[in-house]
Amino acid sequence: MGIVLQGGNHIFQGSTLINNHIVEENLQMFFDPNNDKSYAGSGTTVLNIAPELTSNNITGSLDASSMYVAGANNTNSYFRVRSDSTIQRLNLSGTITRNADEDSTLMFFFWSDYDATGQYSNSQAFFGGKYTNYMALRGGTNGTYGTEAETNGVGTPEGNHDYFANESSGIFTTGSWQSWTSVFSNSTGSNYYNGNLNATEYNFLAPASSAQTFDRLGSTSTGTGSGDRGGDIRMGALLYYDRALTGAEIRQNLDVLNRRFQD
Repeated sequence: MGIVLQGGNHIFQGSTLINNHIVEENLQMFFDPNNDKSYAGSGTTVLNIAPELTSNNITGSLDASSMYVAGANNTNSYFRVRSDSTIQRLNLSGTITRNADEDSTLMFFFWSDYDATGQYSNSQAFFGGKYTNYMALRGGTNGTYGTEAETNGVGTPEGNHDYFANESSGIFTTGSWQSWTSVFSNSTGSNYYNGNLNATEYNFLAPASSAQTFDRLGSTSTGTGSGDRGGDIRMGALLYYDRALTGAEIRQNLDVLNRRFQD
């Protein structure tokens, strides 16, 4: 093995540069169950560990301390977020608003093996509820999920069904760690699934002022009826930026997170 030199924020192994830090430029919110500065290992308080100069100062609160599940050697711990027969969510102290005509990035690193059979559109929601203003996985009856996400657009021609993600299936597989990164830039919504840019980009119709707003991780529905979008999710990390990350920066973050979690 080559010589390993570590200094600053990088590791060099032989002549290969291995990033070992999360991108911090314009990082406004970062919840990390594996960092004791974000979560102390007990209680319900989750602190935002984004840099002080860029932080939006939004903190988090767990519905129950039992949502924290410690991993081996505290390297792959997670929050279990549920909205099925039990309601356990990560609540935010403020509301995140993402305008489609402004730059932003939302990155969610998660694990799910939820069977959404009988739920609305066979889906489970990460953020939001049943109709507009949500991000959800769909089609979980065959071991794979597609994605579906809408802003809470208003007016004409915006409004309901102002999608920025709408893939029917085959994006995510159940029972493994993966990531969904949503980027708004220049009135265009783009999605990176496990670090790869989806072939489809969604252009918002003028006036491109649709906003996605959320104040929790976890569905607003209970998930107990056919009209709901329930779920059972493991959260490895949640990050929000007020700029559009590049593909290379998204992969840099995933390089850090993927090293922590093994299925």
